[in-house]
Amino acid sequence: MNISQQIPRPVAIVAIVVATLVSVALAWVQARGTPQPGEQDLRARWVDLADRVQELRQAGRQAEALQAATISVGLAERAYGPMHPAMAEALNELAMLRIAAADYAGVGEMLERAIVIQSRVTGPESPEVANTLNNLAQAMEKQGDFAGAREAYDRTLEIYEKTVGSEHASTARALNNIACLEDARGDHSAAEPLHRRALAMRDTLLGPAHIDTAESLGNLAANARARGQLGEAEKLSRRALAIRERTSGPSHPLTAASLAGLAGVLRETGRTAEADPLALGALAIRQETYGARHPSTAASLETVALIRAADGDVAYARQLLDKALAIRQRMNGANHPNTAKTMEEIALLPAAKDEPPEAGKDRLGAAADLLGKVVDIRTTAFGPSHPDTRAALRKLVKALETAGRKDAAAEAAKRLASAEAAATAPAAEPKKP
Repeated sequence: MNISQQIPRPVAIVAIVVATLVSVALAWVQARGTPQPGEQDLRARWVDLADRVQELRQAGRQAEALQAATISVGLAERAYGPMHPAMAEALNELAMLRIAAADYAGVGEMLERAIVIQSRVTGPESPEVANTLNNLAQAMEKQGDFAGAREAYDRTLEIYEKTVGSEHASTARALNNIACLEDARGDHSAAEPLHRRALAMRDTLLGPAHIDTAESLGNLAANARARGQLGEAEKLSRRALAIRERTSGPSHPLTAASLAGLAGVLRETGRTAEADPLALGALAIRQETYGARHPSTAASLETVALIRAADGDVAYARQLLDKALAIRQRMNGANHPNTAKTMEEIALLPAAKDEPPEAGKDRLGAAADLLGKVVDIRTTAFGPSHPDTRAALRKLVKALETAGRKDAAAEAAKRLASAEAAATAPAAEPKKP
């Protein structure tokens, strides 16, 4: 018997319609899964461009990399569509290059969009999502949102530990970034063990001459310098510089960071003759790489200025610090802790040679005003009892007394006493549930 005769006619019709629809759907999926000739060309062009972005960034050619990354985003969307992993990769590259250029416009939105794409493709707790969360945390940190950055970094670390394990290069990177954030917040004691753990992991996993190991060496050096351990800081800085000169080249921005770090250590040990050429070299590289109005350029201007001030050229130092402050205010913002740091450096400059008495009075008054702003910024950013806030308050009290503003000095002294008392008070016991 013919099998078709056993099937009722309405059912057979439905089956034919369903089969036809399934065939059409499968054909559509296959067509979308297999790129057409035009799509194949677009995708090949995007792959080549994405590789080029990586090459330019690794070579320190930031401006060219940024231009190529901007084109890459548009090309990825045309080639793959708006929700493809390639789109997330392109958005990530562009966002990181903008962060490096201190251009934060739209960066948060780019990275959040990338996270949405990656979460749909790989799940919300994948290494890919963690990578993008790490980038988002860096953007927050650079803009002074330390609380938001710490939350994102902690989530990044949690995902890495779940997915790739506690002894992995990505986990080491997350620890390194949390340590740097704690340094930025002024908690150098909390940062130190994190730096040491990240360095030990990178040294074991990647090798003592790896570029990431050099990063941890440089960051631990900065931490040691902040803790007053200048001998250790110099040793670590020299190791980091040697690796970066060998792996990245003498004119790379990473090498500039090591030059600047070593110059700062040498200045603090009184070896300004050794520090000056290193600081000038770092400044030249950063100006060439980032331009004259970048926070990294401002940092190098500050280093050169403090060296020149130590050598007695206070007038020139003030010019450089004024330039650095203008960059900080424009790029970091008027209320960023880095802006406060530059203000403090200006306020603490000594008198120039042959300074007239009237100019001295104006300088002392301006210094006190700047230190007042420093205290306000740090109080907002770190809290009134933070060590950096209290250090600024001590300097403010002294500056006001020197400027003859006794009432203001007494008021600042009261604030300092209150902050000191809060800092030394025992921590409150947690409430019992």
